[in-house]
Amino acid sequence: MACISDLPYEILLKGGTPAQCEALIRENSDEVYHVGGGYTIRGVILKGDNIPIGTKGNDLFFQYIKPCFGLFVLRLPDAADEVEKLRSKFGKK
Repeated sequence: MACISDLPYEILLKGGTPAQCEALIRENSDEVYHVGGGYTIRGVILKGDNIPIGTKGNDLFFQYIKPCFGLFVLRLPDAADEVEKLRSKFGKK
């Protein structure tokens, strides 16, 4: 299992509500997918249910729960591998 700190992410929002997180992800993305808890991004396990993940080009935008700190929206640049994984698993929506 990997640690979120091992990824080159950018924080776009911290301490948001689920609705705020999803709105920001939709605003920044061309495609949005919803995944279940346990879905992994480069070995990092996402917690929650119906987690929005967006893509724009090779960038990934996702909601991340950091225990004791709340909800964040993170941008993972140059994540073509993860974008392709989403598309192949969930189909382009």
